[in-house]
Amino acid sequence: MSNPSLFHRVLGEDAWNRLAPAVRRHYSLGADAETLVLHGVMTEIFHSRWIKPLLLFAQAIDALVPYQGNDVPVEVRNRCDPAHPQTLFWHRTFRFSGGRTSHFRSRMEAVAAGEIVELLRFGLGIHLQVEERDGALIYRALRHCWKLGPWMLPIPNGLLLGDATIVERAVSDEEIHLEFAIDHPLLGRTFGYRGYFTLPPSG
Repeated sequence: MSNPSLFHRVLGEDAWNRLAPAVRRHYSLGADAETLVLHGVMTEIFHSRWIKPLLLFAQAIDALVPYQGNDVPVEVRNRCDPAHPQTLFWHRTFRFSGGRTSHFRSRMEAVAAGEIVELLRFGLGIHLQVEERDGALIYRALRHCWKLGPWMLPIPNGLLLGDATIVERAVSDEEIHLEFAIDHPLLGRTFGYRGYFTLPPSG
């Protein structure tokens, strides 16, 4: 491939090819001006009452989701920009009952082989290890971080919500199951959501 995607480069050829086709297609956007839109439903969105103040701050920087709910419609918009060829942009829109809408925006950049950083507004973010396992894409938080110019200041996971794990697994060639969980060593499960997404028709 002359213009491999961000995750193709980070995972390496063998691991990339072992991903299930639906997962691989989700992350196949190259450096050209491409957009992929997935629609789905979060069967559960959960957060602990202990972290409500942090979630309100997170919402101010378009991160995570400050509401709980079941069967929440979600749109995930991924895009690439030729001006930023090493970056994958995310825009997640959650639509809750009562007309409430929550946006979760971020961008992902490569750090090293098997590692990316997901950055929010003001340079706050999370440093993640990524790997293929049985066709699924697994993210595991190594640490949180604050990017200030060329510097990446590490923040231990325990100082914020805890250790994050994300699993994206194919259900079929067109459908993906996502599970995102954050567990704190003292507070237990602080945040999580799970749901199903459908890829647009190929071709």
